[in-house]
Amino acid sequence: MTDGREISLSYILEKGLSHFNLVDVRSEGEFAEDCIPTALNIPLLNNEERARVGTCYVQTGPREAKLLGVDIVSPKLPQLIRQYMDIKDSRMLVVYCWRGGLRSGSTAGLLTLAGLVVHRLEGGYKYFRNHINSFFQNFSPDYSFINLYGPTGCGKTAILRALESGARVLDLEKAAAHKGSNFGDVDEPDYKNVTQKNFESKIWYKLYSGKEGVYLAEAESMKIGKVSIPRSLFNRMREGKSVVAEVSLDARIRFTVDNYKPELYKDEILCSLLRLKKYIGTAKTEELARLLNQKDYETFTQILLESYYDPLYMRSIPEKPDYVIRYENIEDGRKQLEQIYLENTDT
Repeated sequence: MTDGREISLSYILEKGLSHFNLVDVRSEGEFAEDCIPTALNIPLLNNEERARVGTCYVQTGPREAKLLGVDIVSPKLPQLIRQYMDIKDSRMLVVYCWRGGLRSGSTAGLLTLAGLVVHRLEGGYKYFRNHINSFFQNFSPDYSFINLYGPTGCGKTAILRALESGARVLDLEKAAAHKGSNFGDVDEPDYKNVTQKNFESKIWYKLYSGKEGVYLAEAESMKIGKVSIPRSLFNRMREGKSVVAEVSLDARIRFTVDNYKPELYKDEILCSLLRLKKYIGTAKTEELARLLNQKDYETFTQILLESYYDPLYMRSIPEKPDYVIRYENIEDGRKQLEQIYLENTDT
């Protein structure tokens, strides 16, 4: 912890993020791109206001830009202070901006005048981003993985999520808001908000919160939707133990239809289908579109699994897996994977 009202990121991470009331004072656009996990967003300047101040800085200089900032913020002061009063609790209040400079300093000064005890994060979001980069560049050898392989529709993600309460699970698809297939953004409303930076921050936070040890994870390709798994993490996962799931085609069809909800998302599924045209050909694309429009979801799914997804999967499956599990429902799969996890941990 540094002198005065400034506080270091290392101090916060050592004590634990949950022990601090973190507030990101950057604009909502900056916050959406990425933020420190657990932080709330109370912008000092919103997107439009920040753009105005930035333009003023370039065109007329820093003094005029600062004065414009004062003119913008002044009428909002009562509302701004009330927002902080509403979130006040027993935890230490820490505000941060991009570099721990003007915006967080101004906010801290205003809140201090209002009688609140507030600290500024040294280096702001920039220091946090440097920490994330360093974390993956120097990935600790004390993280290891048990990777669940299985053909599309075997419920790997559902099994992992069913184990989260009693095991360390790294849910990469949740962080990416994507199911990992060509249809992966269907029924994923958060997908539009995902960036490479906030994807990495979510992964880091899961590993930081769970601490070092053995994690269960789904065996993914390096790219999930529009983001990529950090290479150091991806390589470590590939070094881990492998569990291959074997599930009947009928069970996979049932699970896939239940998971993707074609009765609700037919248009989105059709749009994703058209992206596969160059891989499966015009004739098959038209046949699948017809089945989808006829609401024959089971046949639609079976053809996609057998003609497209299963051949892809067979190229990725390990030749000699460490474990093979066989099940026809999620609960049986959960029990078997849990037993493997317990065999490989000290708990």
